[in-house]
Amino acid sequence: MNELAKEILDNVRVGAMATVNRDRTPAIAVVHFARMGDKIVWISDKESRHSKNAFRTGKVEFAIWDDQVRGVFLKTIASEVSGDDKVAAMEAYREKLKDFLPKCKNPQIYVAPIGQLDEKTTTGNWLHYIA
Repeated sequence: MNELAKEILDNVRVGAMATVNRDRTPAIAVVHFARMGDKIVWISDKESRHSKNAFRTGKVEFAIWDDQVRGVFLKTIASEVSGDDKVAAMEAYREKLKDFLPKCKNPQIYVAPIGQLDEKTTTGNWLHYIA
C-alpha cells in the first residue's frame, strides 16, 4: 500500500460502504473505520442491512476520500473478527476514533483486507485496491 493510501485511510474517519441486497439492489452505509496494518476494521450492528449483506456475500466496497479530493476505493471481502483478533482490532479502532462507538444493540467488529493497488483503474489521486 502506498503512502498516499495510508495517509487517507489514517486521517479520514468515515467512509461509504457498499453492499448488495438480496434483490440485487445496492445498499450504501456510512461507517467509521480504522486501518489495522493492511486491513480496515469497523463496528456495525449484526442486524443492520449492510452487516447482513456483508455476512451473506462476503463482498463489500468502500469509497473513502478527503477534503483534498483524493480517494481510496476498496473492493474487498469482509469477515467478522473473533477471538484474540478482537483485541488488536479494538486497539486500532480506538487509536483512531478514541471513544466513539456506533450505537448498536448487537455490535460486531468486521475486518477486510485492503488488497493490492489496481494499476488499471487507479488514476492520479484516486487509488483503487482489490483484495
